[in-house]
This record gives sequence, structure tokens and C-alpha cells, in this order.
Amino acid sequence: MPYPVELSHKMTLLHLSEQSFRTDRLTGVFALPLRQETAAEYAILPGLLTRSCAAYPTLARFSRRLDELYGATVQGEIFRLGGWQLLAFSISYLNRRYTLDGSDLTAACTNLLLDMLFDPALEEGVFPADAFAQEQRCLLERLQGEVNNKRLYARQRCEELLCPDHPFSYNPNGTEETVNALTPAAAEAARKRMLAEANIHWLYQSADDPAALTRELNNRFAALGERPVAIVNADTAFAIKESKLTETMQVSQAKLVLGFRIAATEPDGDIVAAQLMNTLWGGCATSLLFTHVREEKSLCYYCASTYDRYAGIVLVDSGIQPENADEAQEEILKQLDAIREGNFSDDELEAARRCLIQRYSSACDNADALENFYIGQTVYDNYHTPDQMRAKALEVTRDDVCRAARLTHFDSLYMLMPNDEEVAE
Repeated sequence: MPYPVELSHKMTLLHLSEQSFRTDRLTGVFALPLRQETAAEYAILPGLLTRSCAAYPTLARFSRRLDELYGATVQGEIFRLGGWQLLAFSISYLNRRYTLDGSDLTAACTNLLLDMLFDPALEEGVFPADAFAQEQRCLLERLQGEVNNKRLYARQRCEELLCPDHPFSYNPNGTEETVNALTPAAAEAARKRMLAEANIHWLYQSADDPAALTRELNNRFAALGERPVAIVNADTAFAIKESKLTETMQVSQAKLVLGFRIAATEPDGDIVAAQLMNTLWGGCATSLLFTHVREEKSLCYYCASTYDRYAGIVLVDSGIQPENADEAQEEILKQLDAIREGNFSDDELEAARRCLIQRYSSACDNADALENFYIGQTVYDNYHTPDQMRAKALEVTRDDVCRAARLTHFDSLYMLMPNDEEVAE
């Protein structure tokens, strides 16, 4: 099990030294409470901060600097994990074994990443109007893209039914209203709050010693003084609501989403058993939902289940003909009952186990996959390697899977139905 190193200012560093990629990567993960009133202010920062800094204030100059660093790349992303909004900023660069003269780019790339965060390109103390307008437009287009993706939209609407007035139902990109209300000054204030209040976890993918990197991180954050780090109290209690909502849109295919609460959440729940149960139920091409609901009974165009281990949520979403809605729902619940009662074959269970183990193995395929694997563990600074997760999956028994299914309870139903207008989806 990898252990994070405690840095100053309530930060941690996880050194992933057993990687074999040609590039090294440093990623800062900033975790903040997900709130509707601040989500958009933070969501615009990855775009703003990864396009320039005060030392290289234009896109052209910033790009030239990256080229000078052997084509280093920077990236900013937004995640939602339970009640947290995560902002991840990373820089990837060529390992010194592959530079022409053996030069180590770590110091220069670390400084560039920290310059982006601490010393962005500002005009009169706020982000430049043109850069801000571009990123604001990108954020609005992202939100509109979520609405246009009717499968994603239906899932989000079911999440709102499952967790009303809870951070899990909030969009980490904000809303159209809050994004339109953003100002350059509000974004700059959010950047300062992020540095001062976020739970900060650094991920360092490199075979090299992180001592110099650690000193630089500590030195740069020393200017902030004491940091009152934000706290999110995990609320895993739930009561079954039996909420239902049907909406209509110009779609050619109805969307049925069933929302479930599961009593298996991070950091203490039986997560791997729940993951295997979900994979068996509807998380792979040999799952019960795919085999019985889609293939045998032809009740849907697709039918899959997903498990969120931070919120204790399972969603089963399907594309159906409207007249098949009741029967599809009945069959989906029937397959959950089958798992509860152990009515599945050993071959089906082992096929699901192989699929889950392959997902863990794929985390080592490239730097992006490995980063995403560990970002999902930063909230609790409780890390397991892909090998350790594979070993855990091999230990899960049939009884463990049945028990996880019995911890899963149907809560909410969302239907997106076609209206009278015909439209190609």
C-alpha cells in the first residue's frame, strides 16, 4: 500500500515511483466542498489557469515555453467525488533519461505549474476580459453539451431525485445561470480561496527522488501562512423516498433511469464486493442486465449499471421504447433479486470478476489512467495499488456479492419520454 508523505500547510504528496512511462507527471488535486453557489467559480479555473501565467502572459508565449521544455503539456480538469469538487492541475514532461543532454526538467516544470496557480496573467488584479470570456463560453458549451447528451441528462436528473439538496446532485460545472453571472473578479477570488482552503494532494509520477520537488512545494506555499482547510462531513445515511418523475423532450428514444442507494461507501464500506456486484448486475458485456434485459427479452437498446462508491449510489440507465418501460423496470429489479438470492452461475460471476480485474489492470496502461486511478483515492488519502485491488477482487466470495445486493435499495425513477414532435436523436 503506498503511503502519502506529509508536506507543510496540510498538504500530502504521493510518490508513484514504479512507473515505466517516458514522461513524468506532477498533479495537484485541490478538493473543496461542492456548493451550488461556488461550483461555477471553481469550474472556470482549470481553463483560465492552464493557458498562461504572468511570466508567459499570452497563449503564444506560454506555448513556446512548453515547447522549450521538450513539449511539456499542462492540463486542468474538474471532478465530483461525493460531496467534493476536485480541481486537478497537472504538467507532464519528458523524463531526464530521454532528454538530449540528460537534463532534468522537474524543477522548471514544477515552477511553471506553480506559477500558473500562484501568479496567473492578470490585468488590474483580475483575469483579462477576453480570456475570461472565452473560458466562460467554453463552460456554457460544456453545460449545453450535457443537456444535448440525453443519456447523461437523464442520469443527472435521476441524481437530483436521489439526493435533493445534497452536493451529489449538484453539477461540478455549475449551472447556466451561475456561469452567466460569473465575473473575472469572482474567478480571481475563487483562485485565492482554492489555494488557501482546499485539501491539497500532490501526485508525482516519476522514478526520481522527490526531495527537491517537496522543498519547492513547501517553499511556494509558505507565502500563504496557515491554511484553514475545508472539511466535508460524509453523510451516508439515507431514507428510501420512492421518488418518480417523468419529463418529455424531443427525443426519438425514451430514457429510463432507476436510482438505488447502497450501504457501501468510502472509506469503510465493502467497496470491492459492491463493485463486483455492480459488474455482475449491469457493469459489463456479460452482465445479467445485458444478457437478460437487452439480449434475451429485447426490452432496451442499452441497459447498464454504475456504482458511485463515494455517494453510495447505483444508477441503472436504459434506452427503451416507451411501451416497454414497466416491463423493463420489472426485469431490472428481478435481476437484482436474483443476485440477492444467489441465482447466478459461477461462470457469470467469474466473467464479472475478470472484467473488474481488467479495469484495475488498465490503470497502469498510461499516465492518464494511473492518475485517474489515484485521484479517486485522494479524498481520504487512503491509497491502494492496482495490484492490491486485483487481489481484493479475487478474495470476494459469492456470499459477499449477495450481501452487497441486499444492501442495495430502489429509491427513485426518472423517465425521459418523447413528445409528439419527431426528431432524430
